Amino acid sequence: MKNRASLDGKTALITAVSNGLGAECARQLAAMGCHLILVARREHRLQAPRQELLARHPVSVQVLPADLAEPDSPQTLYDDIKAAGLSVDILVNNAGYGIHGEHAAHA
Repeated sequence: MKNRASLDGKTALITAVSNGLGAECARQLAAMGCHLILVARREHRLQAPRQELLARHPVSVQVLPADLAEPDSPQTLYDDIKAAGLSVDILVNNAGYGIHGEHAAHA
């Protein structure tokens, strides 16, 4: 097994964690000892990844539901993190969408 870097004591905020890349990033960071703040639109979809991570790794896992497409959500998320006494060392911004088509058509 490769020697992985340790992130003991660091905290990562990961958006869009309910499946796919966000969930895999959470697994990898937890395996390195990183505490996690998981964000997705629906809280019930955050519970399965949270339980999996807590069962496998000795890290803390907070869940904060937020629809980051809403204009006030980033500020609300920041305020919730601050109010919980948490700090973020690593951001994995997996949320978002892309516009398909020619760039000139969207400029």
